[in-house]
Amino acid sequence: MKKLFLLVLSISPLFSEISVFGAGDLSSDSPYGLTESEKQIVENRESIENVSKETKKIDTKVETLNDTVRVLRELIQNVGRQNVEHQMKISKLMDDLKQNHLITEIKYKEISENISSTQSQVKKQEEETAKSLNDKIKESFQRVNSVLLEQEKRLQKIEEEIDRDFKSIQNKLLTIHKDIETINSNYVTQKQLDFVVSEFNAFKETVIGEFEKMSKYQDDYYDFAKHSNPDIFKDGVEMFRLAKYKEAIKLFKHLITKHYRPATDNFYIGESYYYLNEYSLAVKHYKDSVSIYDKSSFMPTLLLHSAISLEKIGDSREAQIFYKVLQTQYGDTPEGKKASELISN
Repeated sequence: MKKLFLLVLSISPLFSEISVFGAGDLSSDSPYGLTESEKQIVENRESIENVSKETKKIDTKVETLNDTVRVLRELIQNVGRQNVEHQMKISKLMDDLKQNHLITEIKYKEISENISSTQSQVKKQEEETAKSLNDKIKESFQRVNSVLLEQEKRLQKIEEEIDRDFKSIQNKLLTIHKDIETINSNYVTQKQLDFVVSEFNAFKETVIGEFEKMSKYQDDYYDFAKHSNPDIFKDGVEMFRLAKYKEAIKLFKHLITKHYRPATDNFYIGESYYYLNEYSLAVKHYKDSVSIYDKSSFMPTLLLHSAISLEKIGDSREAQIFYKVLQTQYGDTPEGKKASELISN
């Protein structure tokens, strides 16, 4: 800076030698008519101005750095204070830990004793639960065996009744045969003979009809060729009513192949599978029934059992749809009220 000041002083007399026409005027923005020395002065002046500008910039940066240093010092001081505070807190925590060490040991002992007690109680409950389950299973088996025994007795009774009826029929046939022999021996008239033969034939047809009626309810036999579709349908409904669901399914499936009342046939098949706990098959036939005719009188039952079946096989979302449809369209029916109850639960 001192050198720059001396240079300015050394060249200042030269600025006084200015031409009366402006030539050599160094203070002009665009000087002209300058000597070599004056040109050098102009260049030095510009250099001085540039140096002055750079100096101001440096001063500004220095001031900025000073501000930064001041902020950093404050941050360091804050960090130092926080460090002291943290050390004090750590010291306090260490004192607390030392004071609570004995309490912690006591609590640990209590917790251990509680865990041991809980484990003993759980083990005892498991043993009691296992015993209760075994008792319930044993009781269930006893009930099942009792029902099976009762069913066997009932079947045996039916067989005895059939044998008794068959013997009675045989005795009646034998009596009729003796009566015929007696009539023949007494030389009855042709008219009387025709009457006796007619009565015998009618009785024989009745007996045969009873045997056919009993035989068609057997599990492995049904002669479709001897029955019309309405009769087969009637027998299927009777099978369903007697809880012979497999036999009912067989009859209704035959009717479907004959295109006889397929909507109702599928409904009864679905109901049979429903009561056999085969819910997937039940849902299939319910849907087949609705796709054929959706205005049947059994629609409330079909919708309710469809919803329950779907819930049984884990499709709760679609089950909710069936419940809502049943509640909306058949809300006044017992099935609709049942659906509302199930939805609320």
